[in-house]
Amino acid sequence: MENYTEKEVIKQLKKLYAVPKTRVRHLTDKRYYIIALLYYKFKITEQTIFSYTNLTSLSSINHAKRLGAELYRAEDPVFMRNAKDLIEKFPFDFSDDSVKVTLKPGLKTISFRVSPTILGQLERYTNRKAFDSVEIGAKHIVTNLLKLWEE
Repeated sequence: MENYTEKEVIKQLKKLYAVPKTRVRHLTDKRYYIIALLYYKFKITEQTIFSYTNLTSLSSINHAKRLGAELYRAEDPVFMRNAKDLIEKFPFDFSDDSVKVTLKPGLKTISFRVSPTILGQLERYTNRKAFDSVEIGAKHIVTNLLKLWEE
């Protein structure tokens, strides 16, 4: 049963943004879930949600609301694990027709653990190629390696 208020969710969002901005996956997943919840359940505008954060770009809110709902609907295992405590505390069914998200058909999420050495190499590769995240760098490597393998 959904027995929580808008104010409780806003308080949780403020708590998540009380620390300096970081791209650590377990924190971003929690932020995405809360932002999607405020937008889709409570119908709070992106600009109002933006005012509760320490973000510098409104487009970050747009991205977070959509990705939060998409990852939840796709039951992404990493997202579900990272946001589990918030999903239990603030349950919401993003499969409702009022939530307009487009899941890319046929796409799957793959997650695996790597050693600190490999992660360091991947981070250096990502930085050198100027990708936004290690995940994009890893996807680029896999895509190019598979193309090379098929030749």
